[in-house]
Amino acid sequence: MLTTVKAVPGPAGGVKKPGLSQTMLVVIILAVVVGGVVAVVAASLFLGSSLSVETKNFTPYQSSVSQSSNPSSMTVSNTNGGVTVSSWSQAYLKVNGTVTARGFGSSPDAITFVESNSSGNIAFQAIFPASNFFFGASYSVDIHVYTPASAQFNTVQIVTVNGNLQVSSISTSSLTLTDTNGAISSSNISATTVTLTDTNGSVNLTCTLCGSATVTTTNGSVTIELSTLSLDGSYIVTSTNGNVSLTLPVLASCKITPNTTNGTVSSSGLGVQLTNHATATIGPGIATVNLTTTNGSVTVTGK
Repeated sequence: MLTTVKAVPGPAGGVKKPGLSQTMLVVIILAVVVGGVVAVVAASLFLGSSLSVETKNFTPYQSSVSQSSNPSSMTVSNTNGGVTVSSWSQAYLKVNGTVTARGFGSSPDAITFVESNSSGNIAFQAIFPASNFFFGASYSVDIHVYTPASAQFNTVQIVTVNGNLQVSSISTSSLTLTDTNGAISSSNISATTVTLTDTNGSVNLTCTLCGSATVTTTNGSVTIELSTLSLDGSYIVTSTNGNVSLTLPVLASCKITPNTTNGTVSSSGLGVQLTNHATATIGPGIATVNLTTTNGSVTVTGK
């Protein structure tokens, strides 16, 4: 008996080879594209600064300084970078410095400056472009200010956000230095009022003659040396996380109060021994000195 076997017809068009669906192809292409974008962004952010760095000295700015009965005022503003102020023998003020550009697509020419002298009010400010997240571009400007050694300013204000402030040999009615992330150092200062404010950085002040001083920092130590104290001056020093150190003239006359929460109080060369949270009188005791820190020690030395 013969058995007849019938062939089962295959799919039309022949045998279909296994392959990827169109949906799967689209998914793979999108994954490759997204991965490439992520890689470019990562390279820009983490390697851009090291792959592309350009520096350029900016054009110096010069200005006259009034020495009449209406002295000039000076304001200098920066965002990323340090500011240095010092005196020189010339009769005019000069500002120069360097721009540093980092990252793909960055250029020192992207930094612009505002320069003016209006009725004796001298202003200099570095203007930064909007941040470019994709390419990781960043900028910093280091500013150097040279003031006439004989100049007596009405007010001096120096501000930066990320960078150190260094000021020396300034004579002014009012000195204001403000920083956020960086140290403040000021020496040979002669001013009626001094205000130094920092957030993350140490503060150093040396006064030839300061009628009053207010020094504040959050995270950093404070070191102050006063050659003289004004008869009725007020000297207030405050730190949250840092030591406070003050040097006074041996013949200082003041009422002085040291305060610390987590630290010690020590003194020498004053003729009196200071104790925590107690006011001591040195001499006639006209001027007031308040030294306060939360996490740190207070040291006062007569010199």
